[in-house]
Amino acid sequence: MTDKQKEFLQLAVIDRLTYSEIEKRMEISRSEFAPWWDELKDKRTYLTSIRDKWLKKCKEVDFKDFRNWHESTDKKCYYCEISEKEIEHLWNKHPQLTKRNRGRKLEIERLEPNLPYSNVSNLVYSCYWCNNAKTDTFTKEEFLEVGKVIKGIWKNRLR
Repeated sequence: MTDKQKEFLQLAVIDRLTYSEIEKRMEISRSEFAPWWDELKDKRTYLTSIRDKWLKKCKEVDFKDFRNWHESTDKKCYYCEISEKEIEHLWNKHPQLTKRNRGRKLEIERLEPNLPYSNVSNLVYSCYWCNNAKTDTFTKEEFLEVGKVIKGIWKNRLR
């Protein structure tokens, strides 16, 4: 991928500029960059998924910092260690895990609830159940103990 294509994806996906705005900003014609939308579909889809997580909870953080955090963080619950693949398996096996719409994906959780989402060193991934149960009541250390119990339950249900 060229530097111009990276810039295009940043402007189109992250900054959400119109093609007219991109044309002005990049100083290239629309006919040159318009085909990139389809050509870069996989990269665009990947960036969109990160952007959506960023916008939902962490838009005060610079996108590049958030992306680095996302790409370097294990995609499993910090407390019970369940992965998204295991969560998907649980949902398939037990479709009534929760009546809510949450629970099918890992969520962004703050280890210390009084610190803002803008502090990326305070962020981890958590499953819905651990995130919901931890609330603002338990410390990270206290809830790691609870996570061990939840981990045992998931192991039994995943058999």
